[in-house]
Amino acid sequence: MKNTYFFHIGLQKVKFILTFVFFSTFLCSVCHAQGQNLRIESSFQPPSITISNNSVYKVIIYGSQENPQGALPQVDALIISNSPQTFRSASFINGVPSVRLEMSFQVKPKKMGKHTIPSWPLKIGSKTLQVPACTLEVLSPNQQDKIRQVAEEKQKADLKQACFIEFTNPRSFLFEGETVSGLISLYIWDRLPVSRIERAPQKDGDAFSLTELGQPQEKRNQTKYNKLYSVFSWPIGLTAAIAGKHQVVFNTAVRVRVKSRGNSPFGSPFFNDPFFGFGREESLNVTSEPQSIEVKSLPTSGRPDSFQGAIGAFSTRSIVDNDRVSLGDPVRLFFEIEGQGNFAAMPAPNFESNSNFKIGPPAFSFEGNELTKHQGKQRFEYILTPLTPGLLKIPAVSFSYFDPVKEKYFISNSQEHPLRVDPGETWIDTTNEDNQVEKETFSIPTTDLFQTENEPGEWVKKIQNKTLLDSPAFWATQCIPFLCVCGLIFYGRKRKRTGRDIFRQKQSALKKQMKEAIEYKDSTLFYRATRERLRLEIGTFYKHTNPSSLSSNELTTLLKRGLNEDSVISQIQEILHISDSYEFAETENERQSLDSLFRKINNLLKKIR
Repeated sequence: MKNTYFFHIGLQKVKFILTFVFFSTFLCSVCHAQGQNLRIESSFQPPSITISNNSVYKVIIYGSQENPQGALPQVDALIISNSPQTFRSASFINGVPSVRLEMSFQVKPKKMGKHTIPSWPLKIGSKTLQVPACTLEVLSPNQQDKIRQVAEEKQKADLKQACFIEFTNPRSFLFEGETVSGLISLYIWDRLPVSRIERAPQKDGDAFSLTELGQPQEKRNQTKYNKLYSVFSWPIGLTAAIAGKHQVVFNTAVRVRVKSRGNSPFGSPFFNDPFFGFGREESLNVTSEPQSIEVKSLPTSGRPDSFQGAIGAFSTRSIVDNDRVSLGDPVRLFFEIEGQGNFAAMPAPNFESNSNFKIGPPAFSFEGNELTKHQGKQRFEYILTPLTPGLLKIPAVSFSYFDPVKEKYFISNSQEHPLRVDPGETWIDTTNEDNQVEKETFSIPTTDLFQTENEPGEWVKKIQNKTLLDSPAFWATQCIPFLCVCGLIFYGRKRKRTGRDIFRQKQSALKKQMKEAIEYKDSTLFYRATRERLRLEIGTFYKHTNPSSLSSNELTTLLKRGLNEDSVISQIQEILHISDSYEFAETENERQSLDSLFRKINNLLKKIR
């Protein structure tokens, strides 16, 4: 037995020595061969393709594995990738060592015919060699190519129908400065697992301006293209800014849950998997079809001098708050414009002072659709101060606008308002008389005054004046703002306490749900509650506006912004991964005790900083 044992040990040593000598000899031979037989080959694989297929342009360097340097020439009829795949190898061919470096470029043809990549220089180390020219033959598409091309176009059309934007514009042309009411609608297929809309639709280009987009109007189970959609709509006010023919395009992005890169909409179509897979989120860009709108310049013929840019269909009226005042008292004149038009860009009518009235700049207010500001009523308030007494007339306000439907200018004048201005009363200064009476009162001699039994008390020169601080009405008045401040402080604390109570109620409910899952050994329910609890407590800790919408990656980003230890972050990431796996129907090989995991989660949440 001992002889056999030592025999095996000796055999293993001999094999190790032979292997070492073999590789040493091979490496020396390879290093020696790198300086010899340096040559380059180029080819297309396959060399002949149809126009709907792709080929590979290969450049093989023999005798060196150094990184080459050079610029690949461009061919107009071919699309050549800039990032090649490289492959290095070393071998023996008929007892001669050989090393080679292979570079593969993806090539897509643009048109049919024979297309040649000319010879081009390539520097390897200190030497410069020429890459041989190579020709690719592109043939017309066959029947299989046509079928595949039709299938790809259908898949692209189906992908566009999964999520798209529609813009509704009531007019095919606009005038420069005109405002119309439009509607932006985002259609999301019910079978597309969208977790959230990243942002509201945005407009491309500067030819038009939009009003601010508010909260969308949501409609469920809307049928289109024989599919059910959820539709999110934003009413907008669209204003033409530049004359000419322009295109309007809107784009947005939505978060889509995918299981793997192969199931995402960025590789192959997702329609083979009706539920699109779950587990990871990707951003899907959505763009509307370009819509062409012609913007015309306003006509110059018949334009009144008072025109200041109001475009639409309007009616006007004016009101005064008083028809009789005294000289110097102000009068308010209200000028109202009602109808449809560009209220957001409408200036105040020109109403200047004259010899009878001093007129200040107007204040304005709008009543109507605040989102589009296309339909409603605009009110301008002028303050008039009469300068002379008598029976005066408040002059009419002139307002001119352009009607885009009738394509004409109109002038609307308000009516004149009569106003009686009284001269008022003459003011008499009584300060000197009061001072004289006061002096005479204090000049009464006190030697002539005496006290009788029927009038007890001390004689004084004057009645003592009470200060403002001695007045109960003053303190009662001061208590009102003090009580208001106290009430606001109490209300703010109550709201803050209410928010904390809601958080504690949600936290308690999730803890209870986790304990019930442990009791019934329901792993799926336990990990679902675990994920919601991590979202709630981490999002609330970092003051996120909507913790329930946070994904696993966003939770990890919040933890990394804090002063948390790497071990804490990695453990929470692991728990989130397990929770996502159980939630979205994946299997987890490693089973953990739910009770111990519950205690572990409690300890981890206490360590968050």
